[in-house]
Amino acid sequence: MKVMVLNAQDLFLFMDKHDHSASPVTELTEIKWQLMSSSLFSNKSKEKCLMLANAIKDAEADIVMVTEVGGPESLANFAKYVLNDEYLALSLPSNSDRGIDLGYLIKKSLAYKVDIHTHIDYPLPLPAKRFSRDVLRLDLKANDKAQMILLLVHIKSKLDMSKTDFEGRSRRVLEVKGLLEIYQNLERLHPDVPILIGGDFNGHAGEENTEEEFKSIYEMTDLKDIAYLSNIPPEERFSYVYFNRGGNRFEQQIDYLFISDKFKHLIEPTECYFPRYKHLSGAPLPIPKRMEHKNTLPSDHYPFLATLRLNP
Repeated sequence: MKVMVLNAQDLFLFMDKHDHSASPVTELTEIKWQLMSSSLFSNKSKEKCLMLANAIKDAEADIVMVTEVGGPESLANFAKYVLNDEYLALSLPSNSDRGIDLGYLIKKSLAYKVDIHTHIDYPLPLPAKRFSRDVLRLDLKANDKAQMILLLVHIKSKLDMSKTDFEGRSRRVLEVKGLLEIYQNLERLHPDVPILIGGDFNGHAGEENTEEEFKSIYEMTDLKDIAYLSNIPPEERFSYVYFNRGGNRFEQQIDYLFISDKFKHLIEPTECYFPRYKHLSGAPLPIPKRMEHKNTLPSDHYPFLATLRLNP
C-alpha cells in the first residue's frame, strides 16, 4: 500500500463549460483550459496539473491525501481528466475561508470499500471553536472490518491577519490537540487497526527540535513520523523550500505522515521518500535556489510517499 501526502497548492479545476463530447481536455490550449471554468477562481494551469498527475503516477500511489483542494468538483475533475479516471476522488466542504479543502484520491483497483467522515463541527476550546479546515477521515474496509484508518489534516498556518494571536499559536495548539483527541478515540475503538495521520502541518512537527505547537504529539501519543522512522537522510527530509526577506534559502519538512510505534513494522523504509517533481519532458525540475524558481514547480510543497505492508 503506497500512501502519498500532497499539498497540491490551490488545486482549483472547473470544467463546467467543456463540451464533453469534444476532444479530451488535456488537448486544450492553456487559454481554452482557463475558459472552461465559470468560477471566480482561475483553474490551476494545465501544465502544473499534468506535472502533479505525473508525480502521483510515477510514485504509483494507491492513496493520495490531498490538501488545498478547490472542493469536491475540482478533485473529481482532476481525477477524471488528468489522472485518466483511474482514481476515485473523495472530498467534503471544510471550514476554510479560502475554499481550500481536503480530499482523497483512491486507486480504483484497490480491493477495499471506503467510507469518509468529516469533523468540521468537532468542538475546540476558545478561541478556536472549530478546525480551520477539517480532519477528514477515510476508513478502508474489507469484509465489513476496518483495515486501516487515515486522518487528513491541514493545520492553520502561522499567518495572523487579525493580529490577535501571534503566529496563530493558540489556534494551532488547539487544532493539534483536537486532532490527537480524535486519534485517541479511534485508537480505543480500533486497537488493532493502523491509523495514519497525514497532511500539511505548517510547521516542524518532527521529533527533533519540535515546535511548541506539536510537542503534544509526543506527550500524548506514541505516534512517529514515518520519514524519520525510515532513516531518510536529514538533508533529503524536506517537503518545503522557503526564502526569508533577505533571500536566504531554507529547507523544511512541514508535510508529515505519522503512525503508531506499535505499527512501525508495517513500514517498508527503503520505499519511503520525498518525490521530486519533473518537467513534462521527464527531466528533473531543480530544487529552487531563488524565490522565482518556485513558480516553475507544480506546487510549493513536495509530496511524501510511504509504502506499508497491508493486505485485504
